[in-house]
Amino acid sequence: MIIDRLLMKNISKTYPGVKALDGVSFEVLSGQVHSLIGQNGAGKSTLMGILNGIISPDKGEILINDRVVRINDPKDAFNLNLSIVHQEFALCNNLTVAENIFLGVEPHSIYGIVDYKKIHFDAKKMLNNINVDLDTHEIVGNLNISQWQIIEICKALAKDPKFLVMDEPTASLDESQIDNLFEIINILKKKGIGIIYISHKLKEIIKISDFITVLKDGKIIKIFKKNLADEEVLIKAMVGENLNKKQKEFKKFKISNSILSLNNLSYQNKFNKINLNLAQGEILGLSGLLGSGSNELLRCLFGINKIEEGEIFLSNIKIKINTIKDAINYGIGFIPSDRKNEGLIQNNSIKNNAVLTIFEKLTNFGFFNNKLASSTTNNYIKKLDIKVSDINSLVMNLSGGNQQKIVIAKWLAKKCKILLFDEPTRGIDVAAKDQIWKLIYEYTSEGGSVIVVSNEIPELINNCDRILTFQKGKISNSYNREEFSERKISLSISTN
Repeated sequence: MIIDRLLMKNISKTYPGVKALDGVSFEVLSGQVHSLIGQNGAGKSTLMGILNGIISPDKGEILINDRVVRINDPKDAFNLNLSIVHQEFALCNNLTVAENIFLGVEPHSIYGIVDYKKIHFDAKKMLNNINVDLDTHEIVGNLNISQWQIIEICKALAKDPKFLVMDEPTASLDESQIDNLFEIINILKKKGIGIIYISHKLKEIIKISDFITVLKDGKIIKIFKKNLADEEVLIKAMVGENLNKKQKEFKKFKISNSILSLNNLSYQNKFNKINLNLAQGEILGLSGLLGSGSNELLRCLFGINKIEEGEIFLSNIKIKINTIKDAINYGIGFIPSDRKNEGLIQNNSIKNNAVLTIFEKLTNFGFFNNKLASSTTNNYIKKLDIKVSDINSLVMNLSGGNQQKIVIAKWLAKKCKILLFDEPTRGIDVAAKDQIWKLIYEYTSEGGSVIVVSNEIPELINNCDRILTFQKGKISNSYNREEFSERKISLSISTN
């Protein structure tokens, strides 16, 4: 087999006040998985943006098989057999699943007409290969974030690449789908495809990689060969210290009486007859495979979807949540998994996003109190350790971890009784994950209550007071802290 070589050599990129990349050299060979890791803001996205022709480097060059190539736009990358699974989805919501997968590479008949029958046939075959049951005729805008991620992966594979970038490809996948993806990656390796793999999930990185490069502050810190690095070593290389994931101190606020009770809640065919209690000061974890009902439950509790049957009690008083406004009025906040589209207004300032939930409070007689808004934002920036240069700059320019903190800040400003977290650490680095969990811990220490939906079972075990597992729309098991076991919880969410 011919070995192809992709080399990014001495790449540098500077933005106003920030050196995003400083003389970075990175290579991947065909049939190899070379992972790129680092904290949010380390320069990973900038480097991949340059490889995909979205960003122009200030210095450096890209070589394929020792030949310098020009990548001025994504079309150039495509013509060089480079493909990318985007962390930020690039899908057309008005087109079908099949049309999105083969967008730009549609098969045509001898008369030059798009062969839609073949598009759907090939799309279905590709989905079956990764054990995903998805209607290829479904409009993408009707699907959820996990299904979008799967479509992005298929879309990249449809271009038959020699080199494939996977940027957080498992961020929205459950464990069985991750296993399927790894099987696909191994098949692609055998076919001679070189893969650049980017993820904050270090167990995945160690399992799938042949080489691991650590990027920090725009520079290469270290390159590890396969099986010569564990999680502790990688974290130390990225962060410069070991993170203690366990909460050793006791909460100031003792878990007390029930604040939220759900009685036989049902919604369409997503979940059925759900009964649970949430105590004041408690961190309750929910875990299940994609489509198990746990994510949909949070969306119903926040009024995004309307519950069809059952009762909700808040502090033993029966309430009805028909709209998002109802949920907010009852003191319930929601941190969605899709923070960029549902949690933030991307083309607005950091300040405006941080005080979004208290705009009315900051407005008197039609005048907005800009001074109080700024001081409130700065207080939360300091408290949550959010890395910003200017609170008036656009929130879209922040890293994923810092964006997540802004979403949390807007609900802390509202002083909610209950916070609902849907995959709170999706797509953020280990240091930011540690900070997010500390924020959740501090919030419940002061009497707040939290429900966290996550497929990161070790994180739930390290941080929750209780864990409920979901399977096919029902609660399959309940575990108190002394009963926590990664093996038991994994088996409890499995449909096998």
